[in-house]
Amino acid sequence: MIFQKKILFGIIWCLLIAAGDVHAQFSMSGQFIPRLEFRNGYRTPARDATKPAVFVSQRSRLILDYKKSKITTKLSLQDVRVWGDEPQLSNISNIALHEAWAQLALDDHWGIRLGRQELVYDDHRLLGNVDWIQQARSHDALLIRLNNQGFTAHLGLAYNNEGESLVRDDYTLANYRALGLLWLKKSYENGMAVSLMSVIDGLEDDRGSLHYRWTVGPHLQYNSNNYSLGSTFYYQLGENTEDVGLSAFLFSLNNTFKLNKSSIGFGMDYVSGTDGLDPSNDKIRSFHTLYATNHKFYGLMDFFLNIPSDTKGGGLLDAYAKINSSIGNKSSFDGHLHYFLLANKVQNPDNPNNSIDSGLGVELDLIYTLNIHPEVQLKLGWSTMLPTDAMRIIRGGDQGNFNTWAWTMIVFKPQFFNLKTTEDD
Repeated sequence: MIFQKKILFGIIWCLLIAAGDVHAQFSMSGQFIPRLEFRNGYRTPARDATKPAVFVSQRSRLILDYKKSKITTKLSLQDVRVWGDEPQLSNISNIALHEAWAQLALDDHWGIRLGRQELVYDDHRLLGNVDWIQQARSHDALLIRLNNQGFTAHLGLAYNNEGESLVRDDYTLANYRALGLLWLKKSYENGMAVSLMSVIDGLEDDRGSLHYRWTVGPHLQYNSNNYSLGSTFYYQLGENTEDVGLSAFLFSLNNTFKLNKSSIGFGMDYVSGTDGLDPSNDKIRSFHTLYATNHKFYGLMDFFLNIPSDTKGGGLLDAYAKINSSIGNKSSFDGHLHYFLLANKVQNPDNPNNSIDSGLGVELDLIYTLNIHPEVQLKLGWSTMLPTDAMRIIRGGDQGNFNTWAWTMIVFKPQFFNLKTTEDD
């Protein structure tokens, strides 16, 4: 085994030297993330007729990074599975391509990146990698990048097909057909950063016609030694795949105070909804959170992972408080408390002339993190949701059940090697 490792290092080193007397860097890293989960009321209130789910999922990822002169590339291969999800002695291919992109620096400020890549911007409100989900999210896109003296600009374009064809085929996957993004950000020396995000996505209907949705707005972030403030406002317009116009918005505000080794934060998120009792509505007022990392915002139990469908178009008001505290030098504790309400009226199926109550429930999330090793981390989590009758009306479930979710995972992120050559090598 030692002999084989020496040969591998030798081959890679020789390839770098053969590239010429220029700066070059090549690294190989990995991720191994097995996670044990107990689900009894995760994503939707528990039912009397169902039993809790217990399983282990695992992400295994190999990441290759290479940089030389004006070229930067990344290749990320992954296998995502649930323990026992295939017969033993079988030969089922399960390796997927999470990222595979190449970037060319046109000069000191401009660059162009092409290929499969994660698109993560600001606080993940519209575009995020959803890293909690074992497979995570990536996009096949072209990205033009500018970085100059605290100002950053990205222009992204994507167009999806199900495969090669001789004529235009319908796109039937649950994905956008076309995507365009423009992101502008300016950072200041006083800790303030201001960005503007614009996303246009084209969704195809069953007739092959494209319908465009435009989401645009600013994000503000201020950070000092003892305080941070973040705020976002996005407005959404365009039309859905049924030719109905959109007019919706999202607003968020959060504050965090730092006290020695602890921090306390509070804030609110408002995701607009459509009045379900107003038949004169000529537009959809329900904001769609696009390709965001909603697990990060609206409770870790993911009751509102897909907005607006998870609230029947009624939107969401989430008022929350969060605490983080370091325990010694290697561990920390996080606690989140959420109170959820509907942002607009949802029709009561038992009384169509009235709406259901706005209150949806309270969620408590607790997380403990232990840094075992610079490349190994242990995390434990426990959450509970106390749903109201209104929550059960829109999401199902039976009264009297205790909705809880518990999980533990160990995160291995080994750095296999990081080789670097210089002009003197």
